[in-house]
Amino acid sequence: MSSQQPDPVGPLGPPAGGNWNSGGVQVVGSTVHGPVAGGQGAVVRIGADAAAGGATGPEALRAAAETLRAALARLRAEQPGAVPEEDAADAEAALADILAETALDEPREGPLRRRVRSASDALRTVAVLAAAVSGLETAFAALFGG
Repeated sequence: MSSQQPDPVGPLGPPAGGNWNSGGVQVVGSTVHGPVAGGQGAVVRIGADAAAGGATGPEALRAAAETLRAALARLRAEQPGAVPEEDAADAEAALADILAETALDEPREGPLRRRVRSASDALRTVAVLAAAVSGLETAFAALFGG
């Protein structure tokens, strides 16, 4: 008998009675609304980047917030219940605050950092909004360096 352990997946798939995911995406205990990618280096891109179009500074953050706000509204209209009400309300309030703050002559980093984090935390698990959430975070990072 060999001292090496056998390949648990084996040449023909998982062992009998095993609960293995040898590839792809496995979602347990939740629902995914939207595209999903799995595996090393997997990426899902939906539409254009939120900050695309040449906007810079506060304008880029404002555009990203408007993009995420519109995407959230569209998702809620098309798939009621796709985003828990409390999370949607938190995100909408944070996005409204971001829009108000970016309208100022000199937007303040602290309030914007808190609102971006709040919107991102509320919507992070909603796969179909991932690109828009990432766009918001990227625009903030470009404006304030992180």
